[in-house]
Amino acid sequence: MSQESSSEEPISPGELREILAEVEGTTPEAIEQGAEEIEIAPPSEADVIEQ
Repeated sequence: MSQESSSEEPISPGELREILAEVEGTTPEAIEQGAEEIEIAPPSEADVIEQ
């Protein structure tokens, strides 16, 4: 997995849902519901691991 340049602005969770929905051929709401069903925590609650 490559890392993008730090000069690029990160995308918002809403933008990510829209991108995923477009790629998967579904709606952003369906992506959100699927994330809730498999209990994906928001990034603010994620553990940061340095490699």
